[in-house]
Amino acid sequence: MKLLIDTQCWLWWFAQPERLSKEAIAQISDESNQLWFSVASVWEIGIKVAIGKLSLPEPIDSYIPTRMTQLGTRSLEITAPHALRAAALPLHHRDPFDRMLIAQAQIDEMTLVSADSMFEQYNVSVLWAGR
Repeated sequence: MKLLIDTQCWLWWFAQPERLSKEAIAQISDESNQLWFSVASVWEIGIKVAIGKLSLPEPIDSYIPTRMTQLGTRSLEITAPHALRAAALPLHHRDPFDRMLIAQAQIDEMTLVSADSMFEQYNVSVLWAGR
């Protein structure tokens, strides 16, 4: 299975794994699954760090690649088709980063690992990650 881990769940994995559901932990730990982390999430984390809404235990330029390697996540680039799909999505969810994740999961046939109930309003496969 191709799993696209949303920003919040990816951060939880490293800082607060107890917030993740047992199923999410099992699927993320399953080495037969492909784990993906979107450039949109990297961008979102960078913005939150810059405005003081998020603190990391080390500089972001080392935190992100180190954790991606530890977890074995692949980087999912943003393409023009992703951007066009995100722009065309209904406005149930107004967060542009989450809209991009939805678009990427739809186009690349991935399951979104998330604890955001708004994702259920879209035609996208979601693995519920909240407790």
